[in-house]
Amino acid sequence: MNIDVVIIGLNCASTLRDCIASALDADYQLGAVCVIYVDSGSTDGSVRIAREFPGVVVLELETPFPSPGAARNLGWRFGDAALVQFLDSDTVMDRDWLKLAVPELTAEAGAVRGLRQERYPQRSVFNWIANQEWNAPIGDCDTFGGDALVRREVLVATGGYDEELVGGEDPELSERVRQGGWRVRQVAIPMTLHDLAMYRVEQYWKRSYRTGYGYAAVTWLHGDQGFWLREVVRIMVRGGAGPFLMFVGILSGLLGWAPGVLAVLPGMTLLLHPFILRQGYFRKSMGLSSREAMVYALHCSLVVVPECLGVLRYWIGELADQPLRNSRKAQPSSASILTQAASLLLTCLVSTSCTMFKPGQHDYTEADRKSQQESFNVGGTFVGEEAKQVDKFASEGEIDYFSNSVPSDYLIGAGDVMSIIVRGRPDVSLDEITVSPDGKISVPLAGIVEVSGQTVGWLTQTLKDKLSAFYSEPDVTVLVREYHNNKVFVLGRVDNPGLVNFKGNGTLLEAIAMAGGMSTTAQNSFLSKAVIFRGKEMVIWVDLVDLLNNGNMALNARLKNNDLIFIPESHDELVYVMGEVRTPGAIKLTSELSVLDVIMMSGAPTMDARLAKVYIIRYEGKIGCVQEINLEDILGKSDLRQNYMLRDGDIVYVSPKALRNVNYVISSLSPSLSYLDLARSATLAGGN
Repeated sequence: MNIDVVIIGLNCASTLRDCIASALDADYQLGAVCVIYVDSGSTDGSVRIAREFPGVVVLELETPFPSPGAARNLGWRFGDAALVQFLDSDTVMDRDWLKLAVPELTAEAGAVRGLRQERYPQRSVFNWIANQEWNAPIGDCDTFGGDALVRREVLVATGGYDEELVGGEDPELSERVRQGGWRVRQVAIPMTLHDLAMYRVEQYWKRSYRTGYGYAAVTWLHGDQGFWLREVVRIMVRGGAGPFLMFVGILSGLLGWAPGVLAVLPGMTLLLHPFILRQGYFRKSMGLSSREAMVYALHCSLVVVPECLGVLRYWIGELADQPLRNSRKAQPSSASILTQAASLLLTCLVSTSCTMFKPGQHDYTEADRKSQQESFNVGGTFVGEEAKQVDKFASEGEIDYFSNSVPSDYLIGAGDVMSIIVRGRPDVSLDEITVSPDGKISVPLAGIVEVSGQTVGWLTQTLKDKLSAFYSEPDVTVLVREYHNNKVFVLGRVDNPGLVNFKGNGTLLEAIAMAGGMSTTAQNSFLSKAVIFRGKEMVIWVDLVDLLNNGNMALNARLKNNDLIFIPESHDELVYVMGEVRTPGAIKLTSELSVLDVIMMSGAPTMDARLAKVYIIRYEGKIGCVQEINLEDILGKSDLRQNYMLRDGDIVYVSPKALRNVNYVISSLSPSLSYLDLARSATLAGGN
């Protein structure tokens, strides 16, 4: 049974390559898999990326108002397979999903959905919240989302997606599927990893606003069936009436009308009902800790505000015949003053929840210190250590995907030395035979056999089949005496660079160890990173600090024949300490160094140093960012949260007076870099 995999995307260059690769890598043997990518007007090179993959069909949606429904309809209507797997471009499909999901599509099932998980739930509280909400209870369910396996006959019978909706298009189609007599099933099979990449309250607000719009739209279309009617009422009562009563109460207090102030209490009770009364339920039903339940309850309390505005936007749009639409061009926000004010309130509350979400915040631990050091300014303009690693180093999920492309069985190749034993037939057995450069061997009676790229099991069965013409049930054993096709090349800062051979499956750590480890001529340096090249298509950077110092074995990538590992020199990894220190200059990163470390290594601050105004300047490309720290708090109050870890190229400036002096330092140190507008950066970073 053939499957069309329909991927939709808009400006998705950062995730599209992984998504398409996962679809092409699907382990599905019951038919052909055709990958169709539908682009909705990208300007970031997404179309070019999709066309790099041979065999992938690329379609471009030609409409001034693209929608997810229109893109999905274009994709499934282009194909002709009996089954259609829909994917969002920010997902990676599990390799085994299709072969395990197809048997779940029983005669009554029109669509099946598997387990969707966030790829990086630990990176933001918003990602973590989404990870709690993706999946339905196992069994029959009401709706499916953007990732689902659907019968083509179901799509034809229902007409496909509603192309006018910009939110709620998947549940809306799900309701029509169920009305047509088919079932929608949630199964306990891993389906996709999703990269929400939500790090700002603005993103959270916009997504919740669209969710509310979708609730209203689907209820308007299917309200006679009671579909989502309860959800819309809940949103309007808690997200509309609650804040309204609070506003009335506050206004009454300002105007001096004391009885009206009492409206604040029922308003807060309506709005914060989950936070006040439902934390225990979330702990038990979702298996959350007390702190996690508190954060999730706060989300459930506040999310109804933008959802309510989304519901109102749909109703107003219906009356004015002005539906919410996507546009190829970036449009100014249509949020009203009320929306912006509510967003500001939500920003404060949810930002607070981000700190509450970190365990042990009140009892400050070393783990909290390291977590704080990973990012200078969460949600601000400064790009911290964690965000840097997103761009530079492969994540655990990416390394897992990289490792899974390594065959589990050894593949025979040129130069391998083998023994072939045919029990009771010494005339046919071979004590030692070497695979020729063209990947072939010659076996008596069996003739010439091409073995390059095949497993020992395959060769054993092939010889049995060939020798069966001469002997009854021949007993054949194939042994590999010398492995020459499980090799990697290790270059760079290791003691014995060159070729490394593995007898079994090799890993990055084994390769470094077999190459002698760190070079004895570079003992003043430290292993910080490695790059692995796999053919012309795959390249990953591995964070050796996390792997070696922190023991994060999830980064210990499995290696494939002919992989090339390069460990660059770290001599050029420098931090610059300038300003009011006794010996300003460059300090080599021979280990993980913090702000306090490099200041003390520079002879400590001078008597003229302004310890309350120390700055870290960091460049991302040619964009400069500034983080202000208070060294007095670090030294006098032991506030190690500001003692950030540094990375290559950072500038630490101990100020004697005003921040404007940093411009001179930067222009002297790196005149080739563009001028940094420190007046603006200081405002963003909180400087004076």
